[in-house]
Amino acid sequence: MTCGAVAALLCSAVILVGCSYTAMPKNVPAITESETMSLSGVSVIVTNVEKDSTEYNIQTNGKDDSGFRANREAWSRKLVEALARELARRGARVRSNAPVKLSLALPEITYIESKTEYQFKAIASVSSSKRWSKTYEGTAGTSRYKAVSMAAEADQLAGDALSEAVKAMLGDAEFLAQLPGQK
Repeated sequence: MTCGAVAALLCSAVILVGCSYTAMPKNVPAITESETMSLSGVSVIVTNVEKDSTEYNIQTNGKDDSGFRANREAWSRKLVEALARELARRGARVRSNAPVKLSLALPEITYIESKTEYQFKAIASVSSSKRWSKTYEGTAGTSRYKAVSMAAEADQLAGDALSEAVKAMLGDAEFLAQLPGQK
């Protein structure tokens, strides 16, 4: 091998290692739509079931490596905080000695890239101490033409996807029926 070939091989290895980015939802936006349903009288605890803080590769919708990594425990913790915040904003008492426990997990996080858009999709699994469970999907995207880079957009899209999952939960009559005091 020539010195030039070795240099090119080393540069390629450095670039490949540097192409992976850990996406972390730093901000999960509050739901801005009108909150007409009052949850006063509801008492609930929201917990994170994800315990593994290992970073794993986020796959594309075609099951390929996207170049992004995620820590499901950290993402799920952000989801728990966002749901608890939204429940409290609607008057619910979120406390540790509540009669109903909602447990959240994120079994799947997917990156989707099309010709016009970048997206993150988060599948949230919710189960209650009443032996009920359901999954919800939150998807957030941005135009490829507006994004400076996907790495620059990843953290925002991650938070937006979690916010959309919370919005789906709070918009579901079946979810609301699990809350004590709701009919």
